[in-house]
Amino acid sequence: MMGSASHTLGILTCKTLGAPPFKETAYFKQLTQTGREWGIQLIVFSPTDVDWNRKSVSAWSWDGKLSRWHRKNHPIPTLIYDRCYYLDSKHYLAYKPYVSKLVQHPGTQLLGRPLGGKIRTQKMLLNNPLLRPYLPPTIKYMGPETVRSALKTMGSILIKPNGGSHGRGVAAIFPDDNRRYRIKGRTRKNQEFHIQIQSEKLFLNWLTRFIGSTRYIIQPYLTLCTKDGRPFDLRILVQKGKKGQWETTGSAVRTGKTDSLTSNLHGGGKAERTASFLSTHIPETHRPAIIRSIQLLAREVPLQIEKEHGRLAELGLDIGIDQKYQVWLLEANSKPGRSVFLLTGEAHVRQRSIQLPIQYAYFLLNGNVGGSV
Repeated sequence: MMGSASHTLGILTCKTLGAPPFKETAYFKQLTQTGREWGIQLIVFSPTDVDWNRKSVSAWSWDGKLSRWHRKNHPIPTLIYDRCYYLDSKHYLAYKPYVSKLVQHPGTQLLGRPLGGKIRTQKMLLNNPLLRPYLPPTIKYMGPETVRSALKTMGSILIKPNGGSHGRGVAAIFPDDNRRYRIKGRTRKNQEFHIQIQSEKLFLNWLTRFIGSTRYIIQPYLTLCTKDGRPFDLRILVQKGKKGQWETTGSAVRTGKTDSLTSNLHGGGKAERTASFLSTHIPETHRPAIIRSIQLLAREVPLQIEKEHGRLAELGLDIGIDQKYQVWLLEANSKPGRSVFLLTGEAHVRQRSIQLPIQYAYFLLNGNVGGSV
């Protein structure tokens, strides 16, 4: 029944400047079109737009005929697709009480529960023996002394925010024998930097300023680049569909500039098709084992996280391959993007990635519970 709250998918998003006041407008338009084909109305709103006295939300929806967004009040939807992106801990904490109240509202369920930070996800994955060989050692930053200790035990290290960052605020630290430090990374505004610091004291001062109040993790620095020095990683998108079962939607390789730290598209990275990249950069003798490892991660990671965390709808898995051809799971993201598939020219994969959340919403709205867990 089109327009009924029981057949409405609410998309939760953080407010931005402009009209409409949110990002991902192209994605939400495409979801709206697909939703119409499945009898599901889509509305977009911020958790701060809920009127609890009236049990309603002031939400935006896309009118394809008039080619414009319009806003009106709707009942609180029974199913919510969380696409809130938080800039930092402060931003997250500002939204947290609003999101929590909405999620706890009787009769409301999430399409998939967003993951917490990287440390929490790592702990869940370590409980699966099949996944342990693919997980880089990870420790929580507790202060400058944690980094000093990690440099002694790990050598060169990588520090990055515990929350999702699109490569922002990430730094690789390379010490030498004379307590001098070469550092490369990206600021929180996503600007690339390369610096050298000549003493431990100056380094620790820089570190304290760089990290600020943000929660960070520390990992050994892994050389995840091509022979000509371009950083790269594989993005695997796994999603649930109309039967509630996991499937691998697609994969692509993201490459960065020579000697840059990250390959994120937000930081100027490029995208390549997985098969052609592997055939060019991975010797044929190593390819079968790497492909088996990637398939294992795509199969086991969503199942393991759901087992301990609760229902998911989709995951973006970021996978690295070091220069010894060891495969590493770098990150699991419960709010993955899809633009990489446009950049590789695989429009059919992107289209499938848009259809599946709607099909899974249809599965849940028709009284099914979760799917494979």
